Amino acid sequence: MNEHARIEFLVARDGVPQTIVWVRRTMCLYRRAVLMKGNYANSHPYRRRFILAYCEFKQWLYRESQS
Repeated sequence: MNEHARIEFLVARDGVPQTIVWVRRTMCLYRRAVLMKGNYANSHPYRRRFILAYCEFKQWLYRESQS
């Protein structure tokens, strides 16, 4: 997953405030999915991909808060 490209698309389309809302909501969904037994996001190889995407979101939110 390339979350950076998705984020940049959303910023261009919806603006930063709406993208922040989307990123936070998606982070919650991804985290819940990874922690839920039986969810495909909890299995190999998806678990790693979801965790890396979550980290990309977190880094973007941090950078955005610093600007």
